[in-house]
Amino acid sequence: MKLAISNLAWGAEQDEAAYEKMQRYGFSGLEIAPTRIFPVQPYQKLDAAREWSKKLREKCGFAVPSLQSIWYGRKEHLFGGGKERETLKEYTAGAIAFAEAVGAKNIVFGSPKNRALPEGHPELAQRIGVPFFSDLAIRAASAGVTVGIEANPPIYGTNYLTRTQDVLSLLQGLRQPGIGLNLDVGTMVENHESAEMLRGYVHEISHVHISEPYLVPVQSRPLHKALAKVLREEGYGGFVSIEMKRVDDLSVLDEAMAYVKEVFGNEDL
Repeated sequence: MKLAISNLAWGAEQDEAAYEKMQRYGFSGLEIAPTRIFPVQPYQKLDAAREWSKKLREKCGFAVPSLQSIWYGRKEHLFGGGKERETLKEYTAGAIAFAEAVGAKNIVFGSPKNRALPEGHPELAQRIGVPFFSDLAIRAASAGVTVGIEANPPIYGTNYLTRTQDVLSLLQGLRQPGIGLNLDVGTMVENHESAEMLRGYVHEISHVHISEPYLVPVQSRPLHKALAKVLREEGYGGFVSIEMKRVDDLSVLDEAMAYVKEVFGNEDL
């Protein structure tokens, strides 16, 4: 498995120090939030994004495996009116184009508050949610990108696709390229989910987030070793990425990267 870390874990002024740590621990992927690189209208800066990723690879040897926070700052809702939905669909198309420009094969669809179902209308999940994701999958597949749907528990303000199994069920219904599971370990922790539930479904995983509820620093958990075992035995060859909120003390990054490398980067375990 390849190792990555999200640049949400530190400030822009700490990039160089963080990159040095990534190289020290053998991390080859830098997951990014587009607005962290281009704060204003990132999806309109494709040429600049392409050049930025090229320089990152030449200087540090890093790939950009995934984009996250793709709807950052958006107020529209998936289950709002048709105009809101079309706006989000076109905005996501911009994220797909940005991913293609930087060479990212995955974009994370989280945005829990933007996707909450209206109370009393569970039928909208099938009537609106399924065709929405189907359309995005077609666009993503044509660009060589996967929309990785992330289960988000209710603690983040959503009631739609709150469990990993919910996303797997959606994928089984769609059965089309361009869409997959962005496996979020913080969700698994919050929901008390087992790694064994993933057996037979690892091929659906497009990206893995090693995270904690509320994105606090990564803790040592038996779940991680169990997950690493399942991923290895089922042939997962993608990225395993640390996701946590910003820390000022970069020694926290050292601890997280050393731990994730030991569990997920050591093929002998």
